[in-house]
Amino acid sequence: MTAIKACDRADHSKQRNGLSQRFALAIRHDSVAPIELDLTGGRRRVMNRREFIVLGGTAAMLASRGIALADSWPSKSVVVISAYPPGGTSDIIARLVADALTAKYGQQFVIENHAGAAGALAGGRLARAAADGYTIMISGSAPIAANKVVQKNLAYDPQVDFTPISIVAESPALLSASATAPAKSVQELIAYARANPGKLNIGNPGAGTKGHIAAAIIGQMAGVQINHIPYKGSPPLLADLLGGHIHFALDAPSNYLPHIRDAKIRGLAVTSAKRIPELPEVQTVAEQGLNGYEQTLWFGAVGPKGMPKEIVAKIHTAIKEWSDTPAAQKKFASLGLTPVVNSPDEMAGSIEREIRSIEPLVKAGLVEPT
Repeated sequence: MTAIKACDRADHSKQRNGLSQRFALAIRHDSVAPIELDLTGGRRRVMNRREFIVLGGTAAMLASRGIALADSWPSKSVVVISAYPPGGTSDIIARLVADALTAKYGQQFVIENHAGAAGALAGGRLARAAADGYTIMISGSAPIAANKVVQKNLAYDPQVDFTPISIVAESPALLSASATAPAKSVQELIAYARANPGKLNIGNPGAGTKGHIAAAIIGQMAGVQINHIPYKGSPPLLADLLGGHIHFALDAPSNYLPHIRDAKIRGLAVTSAKRIPELPEVQTVAEQGLNGYEQTLWFGAVGPKGMPKEIVAKIHTAIKEWSDTPAAQKKFASLGLTPVVNSPDEMAGSIEREIRSIEPLVKAGLVEPT
């Protein structure tokens, strides 16, 4: 029995050359003699040479089709799904990237907002899309990772149904307070929670967002109860904070910065390990007594399952080139963001870590799946 070990990550030219060599080897021998294939995960399959030739031919055809798609992509407009309403940080980033891709490739990258269910509607839309590179999603981490463990009946699995492209940016979350809030620091916030059990409400832009998770971890470390108040994105949360309808919010900083500078709301803490340049006077959560506390939120780009890796590479390259420009870096800084472009494999690792970090909170009852 002949054993042939398949290579998972060779480039396309090597794959085609390898397949041609295997076909020649197969044709020179008895077409019904068995061949044993070593597959991923330690699995094995035995087939005759005729079956092997058909399988290899199909693989070569699919590889060639992927290359052909990439060569002509984009030949028409591309849908960019935004998982949150217009005006929030996630949507701002999606629009910035869409504009950069439009400028790079000369085709329109059109924003489609699918807000609702903490990004699950947008995630479901992407999971149902054709894997031809003409639909992608740019979003915060909730629909790309956290929803897998914080939503009970999620219609998709982000680790199965999405193709990672790249993380685009990251930032801390910002704990903000209304002008009439009963606390002006993290210590006062914790003291208020202890004196008023069950009455501390902190708003966030949706279940599973980093604001939701970051507040749960503050409650866990301080030993106090914090009620999670989800909104349908950042704009309505900010409106309620400005109006005094909710006293505290944990969210990406971009929408809140001008209102803090105008003294309409207060910045209580940032969740990063260091203070941010845009608010140098606002201490970190760790500086205010919760040693070791650090939570970072990220925003990334993904495609549907099975999107050709050549198209993934073209999108990734364009995002990287744009994010390295002084104009992009200046824009990110003004929003309290840091550009971060990593590889698809590295993004897959970030998704895995995000999911694993939330699972203990779910098991402990600090984050309740809905």
